[in-house]
Amino acid sequence: MNELYQFTNQDLELVSQIKKHQNITSIFYHFWINLVNPEEKFVFVDTIEIVFDKTTTYFFKINEEDNGYVVLTNYNFEDEQKALAAKFQDVLSLKRIDVSQATIWKEKIKTPLLSVNTVVDYENRNENFIHFDFIDGSLAIYHDEEKGLQVEDYEF
Repeated sequence: MNELYQFTNQDLELVSQIKKHQNITSIFYHFWINLVNPEEKFVFVDTIEIVFDKTTTYFFKINEEDNGYVVLTNYNFEDEQKALAAKFQDVLSLKRIDVSQATIWKEKIKTPLLSVNTVVDYENRNENFIHFDFIDGSLAIYHDEEKGLQVEDYEF
């Protein structure tokens, strides 16, 4: 069994800051794209970018150890894109896609954010994750080794 990933104190501090915001205005996923065979359905979400109140952005990014994710307020997409291309000799690229109208987010971001919390799940995933509560339900951001970051409906 893998050791439980723990959020850092800095991550937890940023989660507490997120709680001060009420309106998500847009969501972007940063996908890895296979440039050798673009038709191959290689989907790996490296980062989820959430824009609040059109002024503040938080990034949920897979950590360096690839066993969880970190929360950031500073992130340079272009630098990350260049680093990924260099690391994988231009075989992989990073693409930023607006997913605000995706089914899982579309209705949720029309309503105020009620709370944001971290959860420790020892039974199913053996990890820490973050969930967002909206008037019409909750969503959670999880780390998956094969698919990257995933967003799912969350029930307590």
